[in-house]
Amino acid sequence: MNPTYPYIDPGTGGKITGMIAAADKILSLADKYTKIVAGHGPLGNKADLTKSRDMLITSRGRVQKLKSAGKSAQEVVAEKAFADLDPLWGQGIINCDQWIQIVYLTL
Repeated sequence: MNPTYPYIDPGTGGKITGMIAAADKILSLADKYTKIVAGHGPLGNKADLTKSRDMLITSRGRVQKLKSAGKSAQEVVAEKAFADLDPLWGQGIINCDQWIQIVYLTL
């Protein structure tokens, strides 16, 4: 929810679709007064979670398109498909290249 790429653990079955589904569920229960506690960072709200969910959906779509075209994870990294997202979302402990690889593994 904070403007950083989240960690999804593919080794324990984590999937980007699960993160999106969880965000959708929370958004369906939240209103403009709801305070959302993220795993890290400041308190958020429905608008913050919506932005995070939208980034997840964008990430999934871009990686899925390249993966479906037969690109390896390293080739997807080389595409720089997240150049527009990275200035905001890539400022945490997970950088753009790592995020692409995580998304790739969770598809």
